[in-house]
Amino acid sequence: MDIEELLERYAAGERNFRYVDLSLSDLTGANLSAIDLSESDLSNIDFTNANLSRANLSRSMVMCTIFEGADLSYANLSGSDLTECHFIDANLVGANFSGSELFTAILRGANLSGANLSNVGLNVADLVGANLTNADLGGASLKSANITDANLTGVKNANISGAIIYTTTSPDGSVVRNRQICE
Repeated sequence: MDIEELLERYAAGERNFRYVDLSLSDLTGANLSAIDLSESDLSNIDFTNANLSRANLSRSMVMCTIFEGADLSYANLSGSDLTECHFIDANLVGANFSGSELFTAILRGANLSGANLSNVGLNVADLVGANLTNADLGGASLKSANITDANLTGVKNANISGAIIYTTTSPDGSVVRNRQICE
């Protein structure tokens, strides 16, 4: 399926696009709210400033995709491979990433408040300045992840040992400097 067909069918009210291959596409600024792209190949797509709120991208191959400034609030990305994705300044409020792989992903300035990051691989991820308020990090791996200046207020089940921290707000709301909570 090409992009024009997908956008046409979406505009006509269709929302189920499971198992599609949209790799190497440009969907900058597209409104695809509540679309079902589960179990699809969404690698190397540009979703800059796109609206994917409440979208279902679960169990999809989404490597090297750009979501800068995109709205993925309450989206389902569970079980997806999101290696090397860019979520800079993205709205990820309440998003479900459970069981996903975010190895080397860039989430600078992303709003992940209330997100489900349980059992997520965030190794070597860049979470500088991210808002993780009330996020669930149970079973998540943050080895060599940079969480400098991240807001971890109210984070649940966090094990941030091995993370890189220079200054951040810890789960209890206190400001921590120089890797104090990593030792």
